[in-house]
Formats: sequence, C-alpha cells, structure tokens
Amino acid sequence: MQAFTQIRTFTVHGGKEIDVVYTNEEETMSKYLKMYAQWYAEEEENKFVGLDLEYTPEDPNHEEDNYLAVVQLSMRNHVLVCHYSWTNGECPALRSFLQNQGIVFCTVDKRADFIKLYYEKIIIPRENWIDIQEFVNVKGLNERGNLMRDGMASLATSIIDESYSQMKNKFPPERHDYWEERPLSDLNLEYAAKDAYVSYQLYVKIWFFLRYLVFCPGCKKEDTLRGHLCDKCNAAEIKVERAQKNVAAEIARLNAELASVQAELASLKAPASSDNTQQTSPPHGKRRKMNDEQWLESSDAPKSSDYWQNLRKSWTGDEQKSDDPWTTEMSDQQSPKSDNPWLTKPGNY
Repeated sequence: MQAFTQIRTFTVHGGKEIDVVYTNEEETMSKYLKMYAQWYAEEEENKFVGLDLEYTPEDPNHEEDNYLAVVQLSMRNHVLVCHYSWTNGECPALRSFLQNQGIVFCTVDKRADFIKLYYEKIIIPRENWIDIQEFVNVKGLNERGNLMRDGMASLATSIIDESYSQMKNKFPPERHDYWEERPLSDLNLEYAAKDAYVSYQLYVKIWFFLRYLVFCPGCKKEDTLRGHLCDKCNAAEIKVERAQKNVAAEIARLNAELASVQAELASLKAPASSDNTQQTSPPHGKRRKMNDEQWLESSDAPKSSDYWQNLRKSWTGDEQKSDDPWTTEMSDQQSPKSDNPWLTKPGNY
C-alpha cells in the first residue's frame, strides 16, 4: 500500500491558521501522537483532545455496513488527519493513543463513532470520551417537547464564531461519498481538519464556562449555583473569616492594654512639683518607717531632750539669765518663804 504524507495550512475563524498533517504512514502517526501526548502532559487547563471520524458511504441496498475511513485528532492549533482506510488496519500507535493512555477526547455526537470504532476493536473508556451535545443545547425543544440535538455547525456558530453558520453549506452533501478516495481532495481534507479543530475549540469554550460558572471555585466540584461556593467550601470560608475577626479583636485588646500600661509608666516617671512653699506631711507609710526622734528632727515640733532639760533647770534654778528685763528683775528678787512645808526646800526645816 502506497504511503503518503501531506502538510497543509488552512484558515479558520478570525483569520487564524491551523497546521494540518495528513498521512497514512505509521511512523508519521507515531511521531505526531507522541507530540500530542507531550502537549497533554504539559497542559494544565485544556487537558483534552478533539476527535472526529468520517466513514465510507452507506450501501444504498443496505447489504453492507459502512466502516471507518478517516480519523481526525486536534489539539491547540494543530490537526492530525489519519487516513485509516488506507492503512493495514493495525496502527498500533493510534490504537494505543485512543484507548490505553488515559487521554480525554471530546466529540460532537459520538453515538455512531462509538460503533465504528468498536468494529475496529478500538474501545475508548466511557469516562474518557465526552459528547459535547450532552453538555450544551442551542436549538431547544421541538414541537413535541423533546430536546433537539445540536449539530456541529449550530454549536460552533453560537459558541465560537458566526462564520461557522455556512460551515456545512459550503461542503456539498455528495462529497461525503468520497472519504475513501486517496488522497483526499482539498475540499474533503479542509472539511475534515475543521471538524476536528471545531470539536476541540468548542470544548475549550465550554470548559471555560464549566470551570468558572458551574464548578465550585474552591473544590472544583460541580455546583448547581453556578460559580458560587459549595456548602462545604462556604462553611470553611465563614470559619476562616470568623477566625480572622477574632484575631483582629484580640490584637486590638492587647494594643489597648499596652497603651494603658505605657501611660501608667509615663505618669510614674514624671518629675515632682517644684512648689515647696507648703510643707506637707510625709506620705502614708513613710512616717511609720521613721522613729520618733527622726520625725522630730525633720519637723518643727519641740525636741524632747530640750524640753526635759529646760524643765530640770526650772526646778534647780540653774537656768541662765534671760536677756528679757522683766525676767531678770523677777529672778533677782528674793521670793518670800512659804508657810507650806511641802514647798520648803530640803534642809531648811
């Protein structure tokens, strides 16, 4: 079987260009699938790969089933188109990438795709294959009240860009009968590449809304309030806010207590008043620590020793003459003897 590989570039919405690799070579498939796996490992937000399939035409007599013809994979601004019907049917790199590496794929309507892959003995785990039609509905309900499934063109027009409204009209329906043609025409190749790229870009947009509008921002689990915190995360946030308020109140209380202590220390360190015109009594407690003699020495009260000495002199007549003339005159006169024997000095009776 003749091997071929083409590298092309196509323009999509907004004038953006995408790189397309079209091949049936196992070695080329393996090379680019390894590149996708590396991108997937490095990706933090858009951790998925766009997937689309094309089939051989249906038998008008319905005697034979149509089968898988083309497999398209897309990630970032790159598309890998594998012409599966023009391989030997083994494609170990492609099989491993689809079902054995735990990679998540996104598709618009995977019901028929699941059957075609099953015929080729390729089974993508259910949890790793997302059908975009199950997440978003644009058309709404039909006349019978049943939910209508949206096609890729209507979804792309509503979510990505209005230019995709003519996406299907530009591709004639009869061209779907030529997916087994080798090599694919430019029209078929461009259509296949854009299908895979749109599948990837649709889920990029949808995942943004799911991540920020449907999932809880705290635990990233689905929340019916669309973007609000779930009950568990909301309770945890309230607990943290209360703890922060309690800490702030405690800090304010400690600051007030510290200010009070500092004010008290400042009052104790203030200098004493310089007004000494009025002598005040010693403070309570200080007087008790002083004995009587010390207190008498520090006050204007008569000294006890002088008091008793003067009293003794008045009895013995040893007091000195005063400079006062009245006191001197009376002391020089002889006092008359008293008839009271008790007043008589000893030795005179």
